[in-house]
Amino acid sequence: MTRRTPLRRPAALVLQTAVLTALVGGASAWTMTTKTVTVSLDGRLREVRTHGGTVADALTAAGLSAGPHDLLAPSAEAPLDDGDRIALRRGRQLQLVVDGVRRSVWVTAASVDEALAQVGLRADSYVSASRSRSIPLTGLELDVRTPKSVAVVADGTVKVISSTGLTVRDALVQARVQLRPSDRLSLPRTTRLADLMTIRVTRISGRTVVESIAIPYATTSKPDATLYRGETKVLRPGSPGVLVRTYTITVVDGKPSAKKLVSEKRTANPVGRVVLVGTKARPAARRSSSTGTGADGLDWGALARCESGGNPRAVSSTGKYRGLYQFSISTWRGVGGAGDPIDASPAEQTYRAKILYNRSGRGSWPVCGRYL
Repeated sequence: MTRRTPLRRPAALVLQTAVLTALVGGASAWTMTTKTVTVSLDGRLREVRTHGGTVADALTAAGLSAGPHDLLAPSAEAPLDDGDRIALRRGRQLQLVVDGVRRSVWVTAASVDEALAQVGLRADSYVSASRSRSIPLTGLELDVRTPKSVAVVADGTVKVISSTGLTVRDALVQARVQLRPSDRLSLPRTTRLADLMTIRVTRISGRTVVESIAIPYATTSKPDATLYRGETKVLRPGSPGVLVRTYTITVVDGKPSAKKLVSEKRTANPVGRVVLVGTKARPAARRSSSTGTGADGLDWGALARCESGGNPRAVSSTGKYRGLYQFSISTWRGVGGAGDPIDASPAEQTYRAKILYNRSGRGSWPVCGRYL
């Protein structure tokens, strides 16, 4: 017996066709809502497909999210179109020590150089890391020293330098100014540098000076019975002592500033001068037998002016004749004089001249005797 294949009913065919059409149409609609966008993550590009309508949906499709310190453009709520480009820069925390002062900042820079620009630090600042170094997501610690204009005044000159040092000591090293232990600074060496700062160096040096000072001697008089009254004789000439003083002279920038006594020592004691003073009474003068008149009435001043110019210590060019009346040593002693006539007083010299006159008359002074 032959089985006949049943004929499909027209209604069933219509239903099947409708279902197939719906399935195909839905797939086409789903395909048409897919968007392809480019996501830049810290400068690295990748394509992302999403059916979402916002930037946040695209990030979710890429497995990413934007934190509070990240930089996202456009914003997460911005509508998304096919072919859009999304940039995400992740935040990195920097621990900065700027000129010795610690601060914490967040940046979205990928390198040290870019981070310095973001926080507004000068490009010529000193940095403890390479400027091309990448900054990890975990952050980085940097020591930064900004340049400062500093004037160093030393040795009569002014040096203006741009220093990234921390302290006055660093600026002095950069300016090649060496300090001696005795020098003075206008600021302590540990003072932090500041822009437009002036550092003054005062050079302090010293030298030793030795001075010799004369110590005066005293004069002592002693009576002497061998000398007539009014006569004197130096028994011992005096000599001064010597006092040696040592000083230090402080010199500030080449100019003497202070003088200080360091030591004092007597190297020689003074020796006193001893003078003998006559106490013997003078004998009465004898009258001249040749003239019949006494020597006291003669003009002894005129004779002295002629013989010596009135100088009781006059000495002739030959050295033989000496004193007011130009005695020779032998003649002087012949009339009772002691020592050198020039050491005797004018009164004694006149007294001895009268004795000589009473003995020999005016002839004792062949040239000047006529003035008596």
